[in-house]
Amino acid sequence: MSSTVQLDITHQTLPPINLTADDVQAKFVTFKGSFQQEVKKIHNTPISCWDYFRSVEMSDEGPDSGVAIEELITRHRKEKKELQAHVQNLKRQVNKDKKKKKEVGEEIERLETELKERHAKELADATTPGSASSSEVNDVKEVLESVSLDNDDGEEEKEEDDALLSPYQDINQGKKLSRAEKRRQKKAEANREREARIREAKANNKFSARSIEAQKLKELLRERKLKMVEIQPDGNCMYAAIAHQLGDETTVAWLRGQAGHYIRENYDDFAPFITDPKTGELLTPDQFSEYCDRIENTPLWGGQPELRALSQVMKRRIEVIQAEGTPIIFGESGNIGNGILLAYYRHYYGLGEHYNSVTPITTSPEEDSTEES
Repeated sequence: MSSTVQLDITHQTLPPINLTADDVQAKFVTFKGSFQQEVKKIHNTPISCWDYFRSVEMSDEGPDSGVAIEELITRHRKEKKELQAHVQNLKRQVNKDKKKKKEVGEEIERLETELKERHAKELADATTPGSASSSEVNDVKEVLESVSLDNDDGEEEKEEDDALLSPYQDINQGKKLSRAEKRRQKKAEANREREARIREAKANNKFSARSIEAQKLKELLRERKLKMVEIQPDGNCMYAAIAHQLGDETTVAWLRGQAGHYIRENYDDFAPFITDPKTGELLTPDQFSEYCDRIENTPLWGGQPELRALSQVMKRRIEVIQAEGTPIIFGESGNIGNGILLAYYRHYYGLGEHYNSVTPITTSPEEDSTEES
């Protein structure tokens, strides 16, 4: 016979009820954490569990309340990476002009501050008193602490994470951590890093869209005795890939200037094909002029209009090889012998599309395979 647990429920509208320990465990099987620990601890002794019922079973959010927080953290991680890429692009634009350097520095500080404040507010709203327990807040803190952008600015990332966590710093600081607690935290951090590496490995496995696309392109290039040359994904990838193809003193800045000027001077030829990315509408004349300015002076990602413009400016045939579909060719009437070859990737990097350069295979297939891996 199973033992009986007297549940002393003090709420005035509900009389005390008798449940067996098995009944209790079955009823709360989805709440395996703290409730089962309580049942296991008390065995047959009376317990008062109304507060527990109210905070767990009667919660507005229920057992899936952590899902929204997890999604929020994922979005914050992505936004931090995007901001960091933008910051790096801004830093690359700074020359010896002290005034411009100061302006860029102020702009970076403003963007970082706005992102930190917004993230802090969103996290605070997601874990307001009554909707998030101490353990849930700890879960948020642990996940945020595990966020890493995998770059050399480790100290800057730590400061960003500390700022994101600031709304929760005082929640569980009742006492100084003991050595045992520090060891446990260190072990937990190591486990999180290991799990992050596992997740990254899974994301990059041979069944991912990126790997499938890369393999298809590799085969297409090898059929033409070509191989890919990786270009940095910084918004200038298309121009940098072309500069690599030309193999002379051609610079990204020169290519951007030529593309922007040609498009501006040939408004009627390009305006019908350039739209506002937010609205999908065609650009107004003022917006079109601003677009050309951005081509010339910012790391704005380049696409087909810019490729078409450069093929006309340089009188060269530009061929874009892609995994799906036939190659896209610009300036078909140009000198094929002096053509430019680019490899186009939709899934190569998480932040968007990308161009790499292409070069003839000059070594054995085995050596090239090793070089590309």
